[in-house]
Amino acid sequence: MAAYRYRAVGAAGEAQQGLVEAKDLDQALDRVHQLGLTPLRLEVAAPREERARKGVLFRKRVSSRDLILFTRQLETMLDSGLPLLSSLDILHQQTAHPELKEAVDRVRSDVEQGSTLTESLRRHPRCFPVVYVNLVYAGEEGGLIAPMLERMASLLEYEAETEQRIRSATFYPTLVLSELVLAFFVLLKFVLPRFASLFRNFNAELPLPTRVLIGISDLFEKHWLALGLGLAVAIAGSVFWSRTEEGQRRIHRVIITAPIFGPIFLKTIMSRFSRILAALLTSGIPIVQALEIARGVIGNRIVEDEIATMREGVVAGMGLAEPLRGSEVVPPVVVKMLAVGEETGAVDKMLLKISRYYDQDVDYAVKNLSSAIEPVLLVILGAGVLFTALAVFLPLWNLMNVFRH
Repeated sequence: MAAYRYRAVGAAGEAQQGLVEAKDLDQALDRVHQLGLTPLRLEVAAPREERARKGVLFRKRVSSRDLILFTRQLETMLDSGLPLLSSLDILHQQTAHPELKEAVDRVRSDVEQGSTLTESLRRHPRCFPVVYVNLVYAGEEGGLIAPMLERMASLLEYEAETEQRIRSATFYPTLVLSELVLAFFVLLKFVLPRFASLFRNFNAELPLPTRVLIGISDLFEKHWLALGLGLAVAIAGSVFWSRTEEGQRRIHRVIITAPIFGPIFLKTIMSRFSRILAALLTSGIPIVQALEIARGVIGNRIVEDEIATMREGVVAGMGLAEPLRGSEVVPPVVVKMLAVGEETGAVDKMLLKISRYYDQDVDYAVKNLSSAIEPVLLVILGAGVLFTALAVFLPLWNLMNVFRH
């Protein structure tokens, strides 16, 4: 079967575009009609489109750096007065990442055929995440695409920098814990089995730590296949569960409530939400629509529910702050600052202050992340070393007593 690219109009008059597989052009036309669409254009898809559709899992993911560079360049061109199509054509020639390059080409083609920039970007979720598309949509709605792209680039740069700093702060603890786990498995595999046979020959009663380690060693030695299969099934089940609605909600709740890292993630989310909502309101987007757009860029189901509650409160005439009073997720300082912003009629300015406040708080927390992790790391290392030492040396002392008698 060949792949055919179509451009059509839906029942409500909206433009749509996509791919269908068919033996020939007539069958492709029938399939477009079956979708409830009126075809305007139908053509054989280019070979690169078929490769993109079939080999997407084997492609290198578009990095934050690639997306930031693309956004900065597009914002500069549009701000200089260059038309959108010309800007996209130049970026297509300059982009080095193969998948992003292809996506930019398709976006340019779609815009040329009448699609909005938002609709065109939404067809490439691997290159342009939901937050990106929603902010571009806000820019189009307010007629301020270039300023919104500038805000998007700044947001991406800040989050990439924060992520890099967290990785740097956690690199050493992760390395130490990995070496501890590796040493533990080497002990179980090569050291303890020899000690176990020696201890059993003397019929000496073994201490509890030694019996525990020997039991773990025997379990891995005799049932490694069953353990491997069980681990594979557990991983597959976890992946499937994490994609369900309930699984995502539980994972997202753990992300913002976990010790040490949870507060950092929650503050980052609050900063992002405040900055984006302020940008939307400044662009002239109505408050209800702005909340709906901002809700789509949060990336955490638990916080999204709180934003939905806020939106419902605004529709009911309660304002922004009142629906969040008593919230277990949104910090009280946010509620208080929103209330002050409503009273003074400067909600957008207060939202920017909330964003700056949390940006500083996140910077401070990340700088002190190593200091927060070190006590936990020392306790884990101390417990692991103590347990292993007792498991190995206590039997040796018992054997020395047996030799003396």
